[in-house]
Amino acid sequence: MENRDRRGNQDSTTQVRPSWRSHVASRLAVHGLKIAVDGLKASLPVLAAASALIAAKPAQAMTVLAVDLKALVTTADQVLYGQVAAVRTVDLRKQGRGVWTEMELSVKEVWKGDAKLQGKRFVWRHVGGKTADGLTVAVPGMPTFGVGEETVVVLEKHSDGHVISGGPQGKFAVKIGPQGQRTVIREMPDVHFLARDAATGQLREAAKQVSLVRSLGEFRAEVLSYASAAAAPSAKPPAVAVPPAKTVK
Repeated sequence: MENRDRRGNQDSTTQVRPSWRSHVASRLAVHGLKIAVDGLKASLPVLAAASALIAAKPAQAMTVLAVDLKALVTTADQVLYGQVAAVRTVDLRKQGRGVWTEMELSVKEVWKGDAKLQGKRFVWRHVGGKTADGLTVAVPGMPTFGVGEETVVVLEKHSDGHVISGGPQGKFAVKIGPQGQRTVIREMPDVHFLARDAATGQLREAAKQVSLVRSLGEFRAEVLSYASAAAAPSAKPPAVAVPPAKTVK
């Protein structure tokens, strides 16, 4: 995490209030299995098995466990398609809770979750932001949002609200072409990936994920298929009737 004052001078992470750091770390840990940010060793519990891999990476990058789209959707609380209506900084330093960015989405479609959200506004937060006194708190690799942008977000529920699932893996930009065609794009340039070895269970470095480019219709159909499968009740064997016990006199 990078902190800058109004003159643009970089502060060390050790200057961040301890209570601030612990709260930020707890929120970052929600994102997948999950997020470790290089250069934030004092603030974030890095997965011990992956520490050597993370240490070998350049500073100012995010390391996440790679999660495919099916897994993201299956474990998500909400998958929403809409347009970003507002982006604002929420400064909670006085409460010892740090600096956050709050996104407000005008929901066009609900692909998974509460169907009543369609046509309404949905709000969530993530770590970082720029405060009125000139402090900038940034987590490299954390997805960014712009007002007016169309996006699909995969969200997990947390005690304080919702977070993007899998860090940057749960945010998809929707680009509009000259004829109005919509294309879904996901790019994660500042992210390193880990995967768990199926045989040993150990974490290992994974190949960088290629950019996802798909038409909105194709992407919608795929996500809906995963959401539908996740909602389907598990097949259970028929119950065996047990006759009542007889009393022998």
